[in-house]
Amino acid sequence: MEIEFPARQYVIRTLWINYPDGFYAHPRNGHRNKVPSKSYRRLIRYLTNYLSSLPIGLSRIVGYEGRQLKYYYQSHKTKLKTYETVDAQVFVGRLV
Repeated sequence: MEIEFPARQYVIRTLWINYPDGFYAHPRNGHRNKVPSKSYRRLIRYLTNYLSSLPIGLSRIVGYEGRQLKYYYQSHKTKLKTYETVDAQVFVGRLV
């Protein structure tokens, strides 16, 4: 899908307004997975792939009982594995 230039500017401006501190990105050091910096088309493709992936791996789900879902993540503050139990709809909402 090709995006016309004014539409690209709108998307970029909207992202800057909604995320003034930027995004978390963990690009690999290998040449193939490097964040493109010389081509807007390749950068937009990279960001599209990055933003369309789930923010948490499904392998981190440790339990599901009724409507409650238990999963873990590594806390940025404590650097420890943190377990959380939430309603399944809340969890799905966090994935979007």
